[in-house]
Amino acid sequence: MIRTIIILLILSQNLVLNAQVMQLDTILSAIDNNPELQMYDAQANALNTYAKGAKAWEAPQIGGGFWMTPYNPSMWKADNTGYNGMGSFMIQGQQMIPNPSKLKANQEYMRSMSAVEIANKNVARNELFAKAKMTYYEWVILKKKLNILDEQEQLINYVIKTSEIRYPYQQEKLNSIYKAKANLAEIQNTRIMFESEINWRRVYLNQLMNRDKFLEFDVDTSITIQNYEQLKSDTSTLIVSRSDLAAIDKNIQISKYKQQYERSKLKPDFSIQYGHMFSFGNNANLFTLMGMASIPIAPWSSKMYKSTVMGLHYEIQGYQKQKDAIINEATGTLESLKFRIRSQKQQISMYNKSIIPALEKNHKTSLLAYEQNTEDLFVVLEALQALQLSKMEVLNKQQELLNLQVEYEKTIEQK
Repeated sequence: MIRTIIILLILSQNLVLNAQVMQLDTILSAIDNNPELQMYDAQANALNTYAKGAKAWEAPQIGGGFWMTPYNPSMWKADNTGYNGMGSFMIQGQQMIPNPSKLKANQEYMRSMSAVEIANKNVARNELFAKAKMTYYEWVILKKKLNILDEQEQLINYVIKTSEIRYPYQQEKLNSIYKAKANLAEIQNTRIMFESEINWRRVYLNQLMNRDKFLEFDVDTSITIQNYEQLKSDTSTLIVSRSDLAAIDKNIQISKYKQQYERSKLKPDFSIQYGHMFSFGNNANLFTLMGMASIPIAPWSSKMYKSTVMGLHYEIQGYQKQKDAIINEATGTLESLKFRIRSQKQQISMYNKSIIPALEKNHKTSLLAYEQNTEDLFVVLEALQALQLSKMEVLNKQQELLNLQVEYEKTIEQK
């Protein structure tokens, strides 16, 4: 069973070795194909299309029918007594002529709405970029952990072979050999777990790039650690770079355009009406031509527009406070991230400079003593396990550091 698992792992490793290595920047560029981002483009295009019809007039109205006509049809016609008849058939047309300033204000209001969708798209892209970066770095760390497992497996195999050679000469205990083989099985079990985690991260990155989920590719294990803890927080740069703040600015602009549109409703609209009457009997044909204007400044109608304008004023104030809250939270997050980044770097440095070198010496010393028959196998295994656990812990610290780095870049919205 173990041999079958090892063969499958070797085959999967060969597939990965032959797979294309994708840089993080390449993956981030491909994320623009994600349907979630394309959705915002479609919505923005829809709003722009709606805005094109914002200056359209209402459709004209036409009608026809009897006008001031007696119910008795015999009275429609003229007679010889001098009676000229009564009634007429009327056709009528009417056209509303909206105020041009109202149409312009409505079009500007509708045009401004698409800008919010573009800003929201950038917010969503920033979220997807952060997820892609974290997933990519997790994959890199997993590959480094697999390398540690390789080293550990080679050492344990060496110890097992040595122990099996010594056992017939009663220079080794059987339980120690079983303990070593159990450790080897644990390594192989951990390898299966790491390989599985790599596979689902590959699927997730393919998903973010909107391509076949089973496409094989590999990652570049070289990583760059930034010195973000040394940077000074710049509120002005933060305001410019953050898409969510840009979205709030666009919402403020929308509210201002809507205020203009509501104010334009206080201006009158016009309409023109024309009617032609085909008179019955000997009566002359008649017509009507009338012009009309609305009176929106009447107190019982203007109250609605004025209250809407005032309500939008408070909405704008709310957006400003929301913007201030985001800036306050972001600056606090950045300072917190700097402290945590600095702490992680100090811990990693302590491991690399002191802890791991000491454990490596302890392992080499115990292994040398074991080879000279002056140390027990259990001591060797414990020293090896302590060393590998420390190396794994360093990688865990590196993962946490990279996550903090991604969180920092997400906060300042660095591409």
